[in-house]
Amino acid sequence: MGIHIAQAESADVEVVRAAALLHDVPVEDGGRDAHHMAAAVFAAGYLRAAGMEPARIENVVHCIQAHRYRDRSIQPRTLEAKCLYDADKLDSIGAIGVGRAFAHAGRHGNRLWNEAAAATPPECAIPDGRDYTPVHEYVYKLSRVLPTLHTSAARRLGEERQRFMRLFFEQLDAEMTGRK
Repeated sequence: MGIHIAQAESADVEVVRAAALLHDVPVEDGGRDAHHMAAAVFAAGYLRAAGMEPARIENVVHCIQAHRYRDRSIQPRTLEAKCLYDADKLDSIGAIGVGRAFAHAGRHGNRLWNEAAAATPPECAIPDGRDYTPVHEYVYKLSRVLPTLHTSAARRLGEERQRFMRLFFEQLDAEMTGRK
């Protein structure tokens, strides 16, 4: 997806490819919340050893540091960073996003549904632990991804994926509440 967006946006495909391959590399430092920073350090060393030009390495590192949705302290400055961010976010929405939300909930013993999307509490009262369902993930995160996308290529794809998720969760709510 990153390569597709990079080509559509005339970005440096080599930088986006390297960033896409290395942005979630498993590293021991930092845990899940800081994985992007640890992956950026790993990528810099790896690409330096592979002989990539320093300017491109710097761009790859920035791409990786700026790809997180939940940590927006580093915003994508380069076109390549915007392409990686968008590709990573497209992977979190649509059918893949719905599947990932349910897989994550199942893996962690969370409920799969306990209230309709329209009935979810405000952000100040987000459920946690077992009560945090894929519906909550949709309401609090997945439904909010589209406006954060940077490139026109990603927004076009994101609109289709957003529409699918909305319809899916509307259907799920209807079935769970006995309306269908």
